[in-house]
Amino acid sequence: MDSSVAQAISNETGQQQPFSPEVLQSITYLHISYAHTLDDLAFCHNLEVLQIMGCDPVDLNQLNGLSKLASLVIKCSALKDLSGVENLPSLLRFVAGMNRIEDLSPLLQCPELARLDIQGNPLSEHSYRTLAPQLQSKGIRVTVSDEPVWQMNLELQRHGFPFSFYKAHDGTRLCRPGLALTDLPDRSHPIVALEDLSALLSRDPEEVPKLFDRLDLMPTTFGP
Repeated sequence: MDSSVAQAISNETGQQQPFSPEVLQSITYLHISYAHTLDDLAFCHNLEVLQIMGCDPVDLNQLNGLSKLASLVIKCSALKDLSGVENLPSLLRFVAGMNRIEDLSPLLQCPELARLDIQGNPLSEHSYRTLAPQLQSKGIRVTVSDEPVWQMNLELQRHGFPFSFYKAHDGTRLCRPGLALTDLPDRSHPIVALEDLSALLSRDPEEVPKLFDRLDLMPTTFGP
C-alpha cells in the first residue's frame, strides 16, 4: 500500500498498518495527498467521498469496486485518462480541476452524475465544444474554463509544458499537476495574467517554467 494512502487511512481511522478488512470497510471518507498509486483503495468498499490531491499517476480503474462512491475530487494530479469512471455507478459529483485531461467521453457512461467541474484541463476541441455541452444537455451541471483560459491550456500543451492554467479567486494561476516537477503540486501557483503568459510564450517560452520561482507572483493566501 502506498505510504500516502496508508497515512490517509490512519488519519481517518486512528489505526496503523496492517489494516484489517473491518477497518477498511468502515471508511466512508478519505483525503489522500501525494500518492503514487491508488492500489488497495478498492478494499474500502463503503467509501462515499474521496478527495485526491497532487497524486501521480492516477488510474481510475484502481477504484473499481467502490460502488457507493458518490463524490470524487481529483485536483493538481496527473490524471489524463478518465477510463474507469464509468465503473462508479453511484458517482454524483466529480471535480477534476488542474489535471491533464483531454477526452471527456467516458463521462457519458455515468448515469447518476449531476455535477462536473473540469476546469484547468487541456480538453480537446471535441470535448470542449461537443461533449461538455452534451453532458450539460443530460442535466449535468458542467463547469469548464472559459474559452481564453482553455485555449491557453492548449497553447501550453503545444509548447510541451505539462502545466495547468486556471482561474482562481485572485486572478489566473499556473499549476504543475502531478509529482514529476514538484513534490507539492497544490502549492506555489504563481498568479499570471493571461496576456502576460501569452506574450511570454511568444517572446521567450523558456522563461515560462521560471515563473514558479518568482516569489513576487506567489499569492499571499492559500487555495485556488
